[in-house]
Amino acid sequence: ELGVVCEEIRNALRSNTINIFLKGNLLSLRFSQGEYSLTGGKGVRNCKPCSVVGVFLDQEDYKLSFFDVEEKCLLKSLVFEFSGNLYPFFSPGSDGKWLGVRPL
Repeated sequence: ELGVVCEEIRNALRSNTINIFLKGNLLSLRFSQGEYSLTGGKGVRNCKPCSVVGVFLDQEDYKLSFFDVEEKCLLKSLVFEFSGNLYPFFSPGSDGKWLGVRPL
């Protein structure tokens, strides 16, 4: 799972005072059981597994986009309403698969 979190959630995660996310404070894309889903469980249609997923945050238009880097195509975009600082978030999950982060 990867995406962005607001400052409040980031600080709670850093201090280990939270282990669940409040709805609306996390924007993310998750890959599980061969399918992608967005925050809130919305499915992403017609998407094959990607080996590299890109994330683009447009704070001026309040939009977070996920894309397949190798195929150069958009997976899905989310519009968000909260303001303030946003921070990267990723969780490799519990399946034991390798997760890497690549710079731009």
